[in-house]
Amino acid sequence: MKAPAFLIVVVCFASIALADDFKTIDGREYKNATVSRVEPDGIVLVTKSGISKIYFVDLPKEVQERFHYDPAKIAAEQKAVEDKRIEEQKAAERERAEREENAEADIKQSAEKFEAAEQRASQTYQSATKGTLSGQVFVSTAGGENFKLGAVQVSLFARDATDALLTGVKNYADYKIQQLSGPVADAKAALDQAEANKKAASDAVYQAIKVRGDWKEAQRTQDVAREAAKTAGQQYWEINRKLNVCYSGAFYFAYLQSPIQTVETDADGKFAIEVPRTGTFVIAAQARRSVGDYTEHYYWLQPVSLEGQQHRVQNLSNNNLTSTTGTSSLILTKD
Repeated sequence: MKAPAFLIVVVCFASIALADDFKTIDGREYKNATVSRVEPDGIVLVTKSGISKIYFVDLPKEVQERFHYDPAKIAAEQKAVEDKRIEEQKAAERERAEREENAEADIKQSAEKFEAAEQRASQTYQSATKGTLSGQVFVSTAGGENFKLGAVQVSLFARDATDALLTGVKNYADYKIQQLSGPVADAKAALDQAEANKKAASDAVYQAIKVRGDWKEAQRTQDVAREAAKTAGQQYWEINRKLNVCYSGAFYFAYLQSPIQTVETDADGKFAIEVPRTGTFVIAAQARRSVGDYTEHYYWLQPVSLEGQQHRVQNLSNNNLTSTTGTSSLILTKD
């Protein structure tokens, strides 16, 4: 008679779960152990003491053969995994280098097109019928005090050329931000860990002094931890500074070259610049002011048009900085 199917399953299960004794080559014993899982480099045992993993290299040869342990095969598999990891890393690096090369080429092309367009606009400017755009450059404090900014360069650019450039610069800034965000996060994590190690070392010194232990050795460890935290802080500050530049007006203004016309504000921050009476243009200005130990940076990038008139006024103040939301500024920065 044939045995019932459920009986065969029970018998097979019992053979797999059969308890056995295992002894490692260094003498460790596992009595009445059940093999719950066989892995490429060892077996996982369940005993009354709990779950343990024993590596095949620690077991006798007959046990290795019983579970078909093949170190050469494992080494080959590990090498294949490592080779794949290295190749993926190289592919990722090639892709990163290609993206960087393309981004650099794109921004270079945008800048070259912008400068060429500005040179053409400068030639047209010479024979154009002009009016005057005047204004004042100043900033206000939270207390309502106004600071007039003298010796500030106010430059005139063609609007269409500027719009095209800003699109290219924005794309390049986005690329740089994406490129730097990961390293900045890693540097911040390293700094946090270094600060935690410094605090732990400081606590250890306090505890050693408290129990009259070897506080000098603890002090040496603290000195090492402090230096490591200082280095980590410097590394984080440097790479985070590069990231912050990508959000700033300085990043955009670095590409604003070859203006049609430039004037300078007087001691009262006032300026007057000749602008063609027809057409659309942009005025750009940047300034800075020392406030104690801190330097404030200001950027303006405003669209202008005389719309056929002889004269118009355009002030540059806190109200239309590139960092002020809800204004007519052509860019929004985080200065």
